[in-house]
Amino acid sequence: MQMPCLKNADTPRLKRWGLWLGVCVLSQAQLGFAADSVATDTAFEVLQKQALQWAANHPSFQGKQVQVVPVDPRITVQSCQQTMQFEHPFPNQPAIRVRCAQPVWQLFVNLNSAQAFAPPNRANAPAPVLHKVLVSKELLKRGTVITPAMFNSAEMPAAGMENQIISDAKLIKNMELVRDLVPNTPLRSYDVKNAILVKRGHEVQVTAGEGQGFSITMRAEALQEGGLGEQIRLKNVESGRSLYGVITGPNAAKLR
Repeated sequence: MQMPCLKNADTPRLKRWGLWLGVCVLSQAQLGFAADSVATDTAFEVLQKQALQWAANHPSFQGKQVQVVPVDPRITVQSCQQTMQFEHPFPNQPAIRVRCAQPVWQLFVNLNSAQAFAPPNRANAPAPVLHKVLVSKELLKRGTVITPAMFNSAEMPAAGMENQIISDAKLIKNMELVRDLVPNTPLRSYDVKNAILVKRGHEVQVTAGEGQGFSITMRAEALQEGGLGEQIRLKNVESGRSLYGVITGPNAAKLR
């Protein structure tokens, strides 16, 4: 920086003026340095502070913790020379309108809010009731004929589905899934149906005479499909005679 220089400063009067000017220049330089060293808020930071003050007293945000979402980097927020004006024109939306009178501009910003509340005191909350359930060991696809080996027994809360859970592995024999079942999911009554153990046109091993002192096995063609315990119509492969049998397992039946 070039300092001002006074000629003929040997006179007392000029010496006094030169001393005054030197002090003045030095003071101004010190003041300028001090002003530069004080950090000032950006225009957006000022907007944030005023928006939070406004939201603290507005019915839509009062009692909530809010945060001003940063604006698009392509948008330049101008410094406002007056107090900004805020509005919430869309009650069901997080957007608020910010207006400045000098210079004149307006901007929409979003307030992310979360209801401020104290965490519930669970110290005295009753322990959830546990129920014995069957949970799948792995992903089981719809249409799978399930067996007890596909499930583990576990205990877990079952609020709202106490009458729907299946806890006895014996009940799922020859049952079929009607929807996919992900691992560790409890099995419910509406997840299963009786599996189709005999399909129409398939060969069926039919037994007769059990419990009567003799046993006969014959081959028959299924004229109907069905699940465990259902009665279907069959046709003897050798004689062509029609008969009825009760399904006892996969492609197995006994005469009625």
